[in-house]
Order: sequence, then structure tokens, then C-alpha cells
Amino acid sequence: MRLLLILTALVLTGAARPQPGIPGTPQFPLRVAGTAFVDTAGQPFRWRGITAFRLAEMIAGGREKEAVAYLDWVRSEQLTVVRVLLTAQHLFKLTPEAGRAALPRLLDLAKERGIAVEAVGLADSNDIELDYEAHIRHVGRVADEKGNAFVEIANEPGHHTQDVRLHDPAFAKRLADLLPERLIVALGSVEYGEGYAAGDYATFHFPRGRQPWDHVLALSDGARRVVELKRPIVSDEPIGAGPEYSAGRRDNEPSRFAAAAALTRFAGMAATFHYEGGLQAKIPAGREAACLAAWQTGLALLEDVTIEGEFLSGARAGSVVEAKARGVFARMSGPRAVILLVDPAPAAPLELAPGWTDIRRAGVPGVQIVVVERR
Repeated sequence: MRLLLILTALVLTGAARPQPGIPGTPQFPLRVAGTAFVDTAGQPFRWRGITAFRLAEMIAGGREKEAVAYLDWVRSEQLTVVRVLLTAQHLFKLTPEAGRAALPRLLDLAKERGIAVEAVGLADSNDIELDYEAHIRHVGRVADEKGNAFVEIANEPGHHTQDVRLHDPAFAKRLADLLPERLIVALGSVEYGEGYAAGDYATFHFPRGRQPWDHVLALSDGARRVVELKRPIVSDEPIGAGPEYSAGRRDNEPSRFAAAAALTRFAGMAATFHYEGGLQAKIPAGREAACLAAWQTGLALLEDVTIEGEFLSGARAGSVVEAKARGVFARMSGPRAVILLVDPAPAAPLELAPGWTDIRRAGVPGVQIVVVERR
């Protein structure tokens, strides 16, 4: 499997190489536990998401074999969540009726493979006639029956392609309140207004910026959001991977995806891999596959690292370490601290504050993790 191969690229000093947690089949349904998710048995559910917008449309359009092949690939990559649209008008055509009809089969196929589906109830709603309450109730009934769905009411609810009613978070909240209580529900990405954080979990589409590393460093703000909202936060649609670099839209540099994945988890959020081919639920190839592989290594750096304590950045992280890097972040808990360096300068010395000593280092191009203790 590719994940096993890419882990050999980890550049380590100190203790043995951290191995990724190989997820078993979760026991659905899931539930929220503080700022994380757990399954019915109380075991942590690690959100390793991927954009797969077209899966429901594939099933509705008689392309189930392609959807199955994609889900088999998702499982082979140890990804745990696919993000799927139930309505669409622009990327592809999917009527609400067809989306609802395809949802039960999609959830069954995913559940057989231990995969959860983040079912996005509304996209491109400005161009369709729809009974919103009936649509969301139907999605909720199916999701509750199958047990392996998260429901996001709307994708980018404030976007110009959405019905103006969804630009009001109170309307999205009223729709969410129609759903069965045990469902895990998000209203829509919170950059459109704090009111969209009023679900069981929150989704953010963090700023992508104009410079190559802007989208990575922007993820550090997630730590503040987790503390403020006190619920799980998913970085649901960060900058996407693509064959070519396009400022503020697509990135094709694997090292930045490794750093983004590690910083997302370090900030206490769940991570979704977004990419151009995912808009059509195509298995990544070429540069997109390389970016996914790097993203996986970035997550793997923190698989067996306990991340506790206050999130420190900039000068506050300097109380533990001085390093030449594009971003320096730390979490300190008692006599132990974990340091994350984004794009560290090659061969630059790491200067720890007096009394601290490093016990382990792990890194891949774009990001380094250092575990230190105070003596």
C-alpha cells in the first residue's frame, strides 16, 4: 500500500519511527465527545477526509461500479470520510430527487468498507426549486437509518450560488433542527458567519491567501477556534491539490500539503484532503497523488504523539524553542512540549530554551516535529 511506502520517506532522529494508526472498522453510529468523534464502542474516530463530490451522482447516473472502485481505493488509503454533494448544478447536474434516491445505496457501500459519508444537503441551491424542509428531513431519515453519515446542511452557505435564505445562519439552523437528535450535524462553513457554528460540529474553509505558504499558516487559527467553540472542527475544504499551481486556488507542492496536514491536526482539528479531481470523484493521479501522499505523511507524524496543553505560536513558542522556520508552533503540558516547525530552514540549528532537551525528532519535507522535556 502506498501509505506504507511513503512512511519510509520520514526523516527521523532519536526514537523509532512513528507508525500510523491503522484504523479498524468503526462501530457506527458515531458521536461527538468534546472536540473529537468516537464510535459506539467509545473508540476514537480519526477523521481522514477526502473530497468526493460526485459519488452520489455516479450512483444516480448508473455508474455504481465507478463509485465502488473509488470507495475501495479510499479504504485502501486508510481514509475514513468521503465528502459528497446531494445537489449540484455547475460542476455536474444532480437534482435533489436523484441525490436523495442515491443516498441509501451510497451509505451502504461506504459502510461495508468502514467509511463515513459527509453528506452535504444543499449546493447550488440558487438555481433549483426545492422544498427545503422536506429535502432535509428525507436526508436526515436516511442518514439516521444507515448510521454512517455526517450531515452538513449546506456547502458554503453564503456563496452566490446558494439561495439567499441560506445566507442567514438562522435558516440553516432551523433546517438542522428538523433532523434526528443523534445525527452529527454541521450547518455550513463558518467563514460566512459565526452563526454557522451552531451545529454539533463546525466546518471551516480557511483563507487560502495569495502567497504559496499562506494557506498552510492560516490553519494555525484553528486552535483558537477549537477552544472558543468547544466542539469538533473540520478543515473541510482547504486549498486543493492540482496539476499546476494557481495562487489562492490550487497548489501542487507536496511539502506544503504535508505541513498543512500536520498543522491541522496539531491545531486540534480534523483534516480533509481537497483536490481538483475530487470535484468529480476521480482517484488522484500525478501531482495530485503526490500531494495526497505527502498529506498522509504529515498526518502520520502525529499519529502516536500526545498533543496536550495550550497552543503557542510566534514569540510565545519562543519560550521553548528558537528556530529558523516559516512558522514555529508549540504545545506545552507540564514538563513536556511538542514543537511543530513549518518549512524549517535546511540544516538550521534548533535552539531550545535553558532546561529543555529534545527526546525525539521526526520530519518530512515541509514540516518537522520535535518532542522535548524539561529537566
